[in-house]
Amino acid sequence: MSEREKALKILRAVRQRIDPDVLARAQRVAFTQVGLEPPEAENEASRLFKLAMADGGRRRTEILSQLERKFRHKLN
Repeated sequence: MSEREKALKILRAVRQRIDPDVLARAQRVAFTQVGLEPPEAENEASRLFKLAMADGGRRRTEILSQLERKFRHKLN
């Protein structure tokens, strides 16, 4: 295994242990520091819809029913 592959493996392991909220905040700060506009965060409904449609829609029914229950509950 080359030095580059070892470093990438270590980076992946460290990145998996970082809290996703902290990682997102750090990425926004990094964009701001270099003078770029940070990309807009994807909302939960959009993220779940994309997850439902991934892999040929394998989990589509399960995820879309969860979404429907969640938003129906908020409307009532």
